[in-house]
Amino acid sequence: MKLRLLVAVGGLALVFAGIAAGDGDKRLSAKTSAFNPGHALVSDAASWVPGAGVPTKRANPGLVLIMSVTVPFPPGASADTTIEPVKGLRLTSLGFDHMKGTYCTNGSPRWDIETANGGVYALGCSAGTHSTVGMPAGWERITFGNSNVQRLSGPAWPGFGTPSAKLKFLQVLQDEAGATVLDNLQVNGTIVRRGEENGQKRRDQNGQNDNGQNDNGKHH
Repeated sequence: MKLRLLVAVGGLALVFAGIAAGDGDKRLSAKTSAFNPGHALVSDAASWVPGAGVPTKRANPGLVLIMSVTVPFPPGASADTTIEPVKGLRLTSLGFDHMKGTYCTNGSPRWDIETANGGVYALGCSAGTHSTVGMPAGWERITFGNSNVQRLSGPAWPGFGTPSAKLKFLQVLQDEAGATVLDNLQVNGTIVRRGEENGQKRRDQNGQNDNGQNDNGKHH
């Protein structure tokens, strides 16, 4: 009887482990980079700056995204923070903390989402729900729902938490002239903070740029 019980418990553990591995949390990081494929005369920078984040007892780093000018697409340019690894992760929620008074429109900063079924979507800063409840002075928490999603290309947005909301690529970017300060990037209820800081990068393996378009100016 005891052996049967151990086997049964072990089987359940494997089932739950399989569920977690297939659709559960991953250890995510936020890697900054500058995207300027046309070598435009622009100062674009993305960096985690000590002391710039939501005030805490320590010098909490904040994500600073800066664009000196807007570079028309194509080829475009942007200051980026890519969340990794996300391939196959089912997206259930997104948000971030924003320093009030820094740049925030429906275009930048924004979440750019690519799903495994070929969809490309955006969530602009001003489109989300803004709340200062429980936040230090000068900061607001912005969360996003299905009604905030802009479809850039591909199929209609499937909805947070649905089987079709599995990710291929995810990033926060600034591609409009201005500077913004963010913190506590929230993916599926988990706070994602700094990772590596990279130089020039390509958008993804398919050459797609930050506006959900390929380098030749066409949606894929």
